[in-house]
Amino acid sequence: MIYVIGPVSIDTQAYEVRRDGAPVGVEPQVFDLLVLLIENRDRIVTRDEIIERVWKGRIVSEAAISSRIKVARRVIGDDGTAQGLIKTIHRRGLRFVGEVLIGVESRSAAAGAETVPAPAIGHRLLLGSDGASPSGLTLTTPSMETQLVNSDTASGLDLSLPNRPSLVVLPFAVLGGDEHGRVIADGLTLDIMTRLARTRWLFVISRGTAFMFRGTLQDTRSISQKLGVRYVVQGNVQFLGQRVRVNAALTDAISEREVWADHFDRGIDDIFAIQDDIANIIVGSVESEIEQSERQRALLKHPATLDAWSAYHRATWLMYQFTPGAYEEAERLFKLSAKLDPHAARVYAGLSFVHWQRAFLEISKDRESEVQRALEYAQQALSIDPREPQAHWALGRAYLLQRDFDLALEEIGLSIELSPSFALGHYSSAFAKLLSGDYAGSVGSVRTARRLSPYDIMSFAMIALEAFDAAVAGNNELAATLADRAARQPNAHYHILAIAAFCNSLAGRDAAARQYIDRLGKVHPGYRISDYFQAFPYREDTLKGRMRNELRRLGLPE
Repeated sequence: MIYVIGPVSIDTQAYEVRRDGAPVGVEPQVFDLLVLLIENRDRIVTRDEIIERVWKGRIVSEAAISSRIKVARRVIGDDGTAQGLIKTIHRRGLRFVGEVLIGVESRSAAAGAETVPAPAIGHRLLLGSDGASPSGLTLTTPSMETQLVNSDTASGLDLSLPNRPSLVVLPFAVLGGDEHGRVIADGLTLDIMTRLARTRWLFVISRGTAFMFRGTLQDTRSISQKLGVRYVVQGNVQFLGQRVRVNAALTDAISEREVWADHFDRGIDDIFAIQDDIANIIVGSVESEIEQSERQRALLKHPATLDAWSAYHRATWLMYQFTPGAYEEAERLFKLSAKLDPHAARVYAGLSFVHWQRAFLEISKDRESEVQRALEYAQQALSIDPREPQAHWALGRAYLLQRDFDLALEEIGLSIELSPSFALGHYSSAFAKLLSGDYAGSVGSVRTARRLSPYDIMSFAMIALEAFDAAVAGNNELAATLADRAARQPNAHYHILAIAAFCNSLAGRDAAARQYIDRLGKVHPGYRISDYFQAFPYREDTLKGRMRNELRRLGLPE
């Protein structure tokens, strides 16, 4: 989104502020504060909410808050005396009271950047017609809002599909509920929109436009054409006594194919917790399914026609093959993507993970060099976009290679904070907690990861981690069952066989355990116990001793 206040424009995608077209240096907390106030300009934003959203609930002094408010006012040409834009409501909070013009910036493959409108109820739109606005953009009348919904094409708008995946979340319908039910359904819809919008690689239609489709009987293909998006998320909320059922589906409107669907049943004792729970699961599933769909589309493209996005997804697919040749090709494609789009932080996070896997699986003879490259690429990703969850995730994983569990958990935690539905973030947090000795925390995190992405490409690792957690808890039968399932998953690498052997040994299944040791010797000749602990450097000596004894008993050399 681009918000324009007089000569000032605030671009939430580029994370920058401009005055008369020139960049203005703004601290992240000031930027977040401005966006929070502008996006909630229909109401008062309390100080508690500011602390929660801008400072992530951390303890902060009144002086720090007042300082950021003062700077935010100065950035947009306001001050504490005039309060013409940001008004202080005594003992209640702040409210943005100025006029805001709204637009969305997209990139055309043929031309450079151009501005495409994002209709918003009650506000004017930024369009590419005549009559310049103070920001150099142009204006039209709010009547375009009804044209967008009621006509086959919205005249004057570029509705071609953006380069990145695009979607709209339609208002969830209410079945068998009253006005309170409508509030819950709207809240769930807005939660899903907000969390998906925080996923930086998605183009998400704004809530103002999406809610104009409430109650309309249009098929997904028609909605796709009106909004210029590929994917449509829709669903309904049904109330049955003290329980609520939420049905949700993701459709690829271009191919008219339902990509994913699920339903969720909950009690309504704590509706806000339910709303968070369901929104997290839906967003995690939608992200995962869109990633998979985009990856499949990229694989169908001719190599000579790859753009930055397709090269990235083809590289990601190769990265999870866990073979030396696949890593070489993945690295080449990531570098091609970086050349085509040098500002894509996710690409450098991908490069970091390629080097991470080479170190983890000891593919390279120079492990220390791979660790260093993993760290450097992660830091480069973070320098490009400090709000990209995958950049923090890659840096956290790199710290794991250096056995700095505290820094690893901090960075991985930031990735989850930025994107609560980031399944790989939750899995990596579980992995780091297991290595550091926080077994209870590991169990909770890996279960969250699996719930958010039940069919993830890294399912083998998630299930293996859950198996190990069960073994630590003394539930040996469950551990062996889960380890067997992990070893059967596609792409499971050789360390999983060692975990399966260990878990089966604990459960007294010696024959199965020895079969895993035999398989391990075939897929990775010369594998030793020390190779396992190089990849899994547990902080607790008791756990290491327990595993070493079992693997030694099965005949695996030190």
